[in-house]
Amino acid sequence: MNDRPRRKSVLIVFDLMDTLLVDPYLLAHEAASGLTFEHFERLRPHGVYHRLERGEIAEEEYWSSLRRSGIDFDVELFHKVRRAGYRWLDGMRELAAECAASHRTVVASNYPHWIEQVHWDFLAALEIEAFASCQFGVRKPARRFFALLCERTGAAPHELVLIDDKPQNADAVTALGGTGILFVSPQDARERLRSAGALHC
Repeated sequence: MNDRPRRKSVLIVFDLMDTLLVDPYLLAHEAASGLTFEHFERLRPHGVYHRLERGEIAEEEYWSSLRRSGIDFDVELFHKVRRAGYRWLDGMRELAAECAASHRTVVASNYPHWIEQVHWDFLAALEIEAFASCQFGVRKPARRFFALLCERTGAAPHELVLIDDKPQNADAVTALGGTGILFVSPQDARERLRSAGALHC
């Protein structure tokens, strides 16, 4: 008879930007518009980027909305700066790999379709799947986002262990009966994952 304790069933979920990877979002928009991000935000139509993240509009409609608002935007430069800006936050590749070796591990992100290339460049080698608002039609922290994540992965809400730099997203998972961990540092995240029973070393 095997008396070893059964390993807890969890789905480890990482946010992507500013949790696993450096987010080049602000820098790329500033470079492409020639404006400070604060000035850019004042001119950009309210909510249009979130519509892009939810997959409600095509990328070209996003650029067109900027031009209609009087923003001279260099799309090619935006993508050049964006692609060059992605990199792992110190210690997070190691933590993500450790998690993936212990439990099924995925990314859940508010992000446009650009996540497909980011997934290929950074996550595929670790066998970490990526799910995004552009696929779900809804953004975190909406309950439906996490319901769709559970539907796609077969996980129950109480099995979710989310590491996210946004308090509202971590709180949303906790409210569903899962474990929300506010990302502060790799060391803190590792300790909290251990406390949640998601890592055992």
